Amino acid sequence: MKTLKLNDLLHVRQENELWFANNDRAVFVSTKAFGAMQRDLIENIGINRMKTFFFKYGYQLGVEDAQEVAKRESLSLLEKIEYGPIIHGLKGHAKSRITEKDFEAEGNEIKSFHFKGVWENSYEAEQHLQNFGVSQGPVCYTLTGYATGYITGVVGVDVFFKELQCQGQGAPCCIWEGRLVSEWKEEAEEFFSYSKELPILKELEQTNEKLIQERNNLALVSKTYNKMTNELIRGNSIDSILDILHQQNHLPIVIEDNRQHVLACKGISLEDFISMRGTFSKIPVKKQSHSKVNIFSFENGTSLMTPIYLLGQIVGYCTFLYEQGRTPNYEIDSMILDRLASICSLLFLKEKTEVDSMEQMKGHFLEEIISGKYTQQEIMRKADFIQLDLSNHYHIAALTYKFLNTCDEGEFTLHKKIFEMVSAYFREEKNLNVLIGQQTDSLILLITENQVRQENMKKTIWALVSFLKRQIKNALFLAGISSQNSNIIEAGVAMEEACSAVRLSSRDEPITLFNDLGVLGILINDQNEQAIKKMIRDHLGVLYEDIDKNKLELIETLYHFLDQGGNLDHAAEKLALSKSGLRYRLNKITELLDSDLRNPQRQFQLMIALKALKIVEHERIKKIQAE
Repeated sequence: MKTLKLNDLLHVRQENELWFANNDRAVFVSTKAFGAMQRDLIENIGINRMKTFFFKYGYQLGVEDAQEVAKRESLSLLEKIEYGPIIHGLKGHAKSRITEKDFEAEGNEIKSFHFKGVWENSYEAEQHLQNFGVSQGPVCYTLTGYATGYITGVVGVDVFFKELQCQGQGAPCCIWEGRLVSEWKEEAEEFFSYSKELPILKELEQTNEKLIQERNNLALVSKTYNKMTNELIRGNSIDSILDILHQQNHLPIVIEDNRQHVLACKGISLEDFISMRGTFSKIPVKKQSHSKVNIFSFENGTSLMTPIYLLGQIVGYCTFLYEQGRTPNYEIDSMILDRLASICSLLFLKEKTEVDSMEQMKGHFLEEIISGKYTQQEIMRKADFIQLDLSNHYHIAALTYKFLNTCDEGEFTLHKKIFEMVSAYFREEKNLNVLIGQQTDSLILLITENQVRQENMKKTIWALVSFLKRQIKNALFLAGISSQNSNIIEAGVAMEEACSAVRLSSRDEPITLFNDLGVLGILINDQNEQAIKKMIRDHLGVLYEDIDKNKLELIETLYHFLDQGGNLDHAAEKLALSKSGLRYRLNKITELLDSDLRNPQRQFQLMIALKALKIVEHERIKKIQAE
């Protein structure tokens, strides 16, 4: 490398008390003043804009020095590159040196460029440490800008310099690396994003415009919401609320429940909406400001849809429809749609409160009927208030349920959920007016026969049990149905019949009619309970004395054996036993009872006793099973 005096690179002179460097007017600025500017910029425009500011500042310094060096035609391209760190240090930015260099050129075309080096005593890192302490990342933005500008000016192609470690991070010195921009790829994007940022005044202007637009949007949404809320306060229906909204936005609007039953629509016929709903296809939208609002496309346009929530559950959906050629104003329409969903939530809550109050009142009414509190005339008069004719024949059904495993919901919540589910099933699915009373782990249902003419009472209850099994997987539902009654005063007797019948229901036969109990149903009542227990003791003997889990197992085996008419194959299948296991148990039962289980007369007596046991000792058996 040719040796040149430093003065050949940097001419500093004083003229008329002014300083000049290479014939350009120059000023001396202390590093403390630079640090003060660094601190103020970070506080006022933020660290990212400060990076841009200092990088561009350093870049310009580097380009100016490159132009001076480029005038020296006697220097080779590599020598011009190597003078960069010398001039950098001469100007007091840092003590700079190259540690690695890999440079290849063909004519005027740069094939490769890879330099590494060290900056010691960086003024920029020094001030950052004094003003802010140790940094999380590199801080020498003017230095990297200078190196980038100088080398870009010298070699004539875009290069980029970055710090691999920085004194401002607590390192002993700064280590830098320079390469062609094309080689940095993603690592250079940060620089380019800084260089393309809008001027702060332009950004503030755009931000202000956005704020004004947002304010106007919010004012429009607020005005619309207030109109809808006023309709709600006046007690008007959802149709009245949709009228107001439709007059404003002229969009078809649809409200559905969670079973896709249309509750209200405006601007479109029910038939047209149902036909197009099947073609809805969700459109993925990035960075949606309203995550609950989804956009769908269909054959002739698009739609916005948002769920309606009630007590944390989705109970329905609100939809705006846009014909082909009309583009949704997502920012405004999504907010209005959200507000409409909130209004619908309040309407649903009001409706739910009214229904719950009515169902609770009807349940209390049923309890009072069963307790015998009212005369027949009083019952009939009160029943008229809920549009229920109790002069007709009726049945009472006892629906019991048992949860097969624990779940996250509390016990009280589950009981309430089942009550609401049964109430909604009869009200919405079957359109039946049913009195429902709630007891521990069971519901008592009073259903008049004239409401189920098309299907008998057993089919009605079977449909209910099937519905509940689909909705709640971890519960066993059993039901018992009373005999037909015509006198409402005898509702208490009918309830006892239903409760007696349900005790004989099982997983395999979940519904039992009281009439199926035959003479046993007639015999069992409070007055002769002791006589029934004596009959059970006489026929079951040792099996009945001091019942425990082992004896219950034998009793269940005997019951299924008799219920299957003595067929070993069928009984073993019901009990999930092998035939040898079943024979072992039957031999043991035979020994304990000291009787022939194949005797038809004995089989009849034992079956009566077993059914009676299940009815009169139901609570005792349940307690033993739970132990």
